[in-house]
Amino acid sequence: MTTRFHGLTFLTDPGRVFSPRPATEKLVDAALDRIGDGPARVADVGTGSGAIAITLALLLPTVEVWATDTCASALSLASTNAERLGAQVHLVHGDLLEGIPHDLDLIVANLPYLSPDTPGYEDEPAKAVFSTGDGLDHYRRLFAAAADHLAPTGGIVIQFDGEVLEAERSELPWLRSRLESMVAAAA
Repeated sequence: MTTRFHGLTFLTDPGRVFSPRPATEKLVDAALDRIGDGPARVADVGTGSGAIAITLALLLPTVEVWATDTCASALSLASTNAERLGAQVHLVHGDLLEGIPHDLDLIVANLPYLSPDTPGYEDEPAKAVFSTGDGLDHYRRLFAAAADHLAPTGGIVIQFDGEVLEAERSELPWLRSRLESMVAAAA
């Protein structure tokens, strides 16, 4: 099965990786704006099919792109997509930023946050969509790890509940608080 994402065609596999959504194209656009034209080191956390990482690598050839996922099967599909599309992406099997270099200019993530009883995602892999508790576990852990991995002028761009949120390294506590406020307001 294939999916169009940001003008590119990606192989997907329902149940194996979360299918890229048009809303996530806004995340890529925000990352492109932050990176600009210069060289940069970027990490896509929870890459799945590789749509975000590969798109960034293809549109910004001077950018060094790293992509992680906890699912080896997802990374295999991301590798196939990167090879098919001719993208240079470093794929790492690990949790969040494990195995990723430090001094990142940007971290990009669209992590699981939905409650397991959210309808409409039955064909998607549970680990890629659902989170326990208030849904912010993955993001809290990412923010803690990001503080050690970002360059002093680095930043983060995430997608949460269809909204793209951005922060500088120094603003990670603010971003965590913003997400917690969004969850509290929706409860």
